[in-house]
Amino acid sequence: MIIVVPIRLLWELVALIGRLVGRYVLRPIGWLVYQVVIRPVAWLFRVLVILPLRWVAETILVPLGRLVYRYLLRPVGRALVWCLAMLLVPFAYAAHWIGRGLAALWRAVWPLLAALGRAIAYFWRLAGIVLFHLLVRPVRWIWRTFVLPILRVVAWVWRVTVLTAARWVRVNVLKPAGAAVRSVFRALGLDTRRP
Repeated sequence: MIIVVPIRLLWELVALIGRLVGRYVLRPIGWLVYQVVIRPVAWLFRVLVILPLRWVAETILVPLGRLVYRYLLRPVGRALVWCLAMLLVPFAYAAHWIGRGLAALWRAVWPLLAALGRAIAYFWRLAGIVLFHLLVRPVRWIWRTFVLPILRVVAWVWRVTVLTAARWVRVNVLKPAGAAVRSVFRALGLDTRRP
């Protein structure tokens, strides 16, 4: 606290001196420099540089640019366009006639291609009908008439003979034998199951 107060007072004194110097010395010097040096130099620059350059641009460069455009650039551009047109017109003409020839060829070939497509579709349909009647219908008839009844008979015989016998063996032989083996193991103390 003892050190801070003198430093704070010194800081306040420096700030007060700075404000006084800024207000009564630097600001008037700045105003004087602006009025005596900067404004006259800016006026001289405007009068001696900007205005002459504007006059040169408006009276000499713009008309000269218009003349160069009108009598040099535009004719040269038109000549280039004309030369390019002279080079490209034969190609465009040839492309026009080639396109017309291709269109005529397409108009001539299109009916043949359409007829060929219709013929292919007709023969495809005809082949489907023939295959259906020569292959699918006989196979379906054989399946329904012979194979399916035979498979039903085989399934019935399997159920009656094998499944019935297997069920009888399981119920009358295997279950009692398993129960007997378990009771023997239990009697011998070899039963691994917990009660």
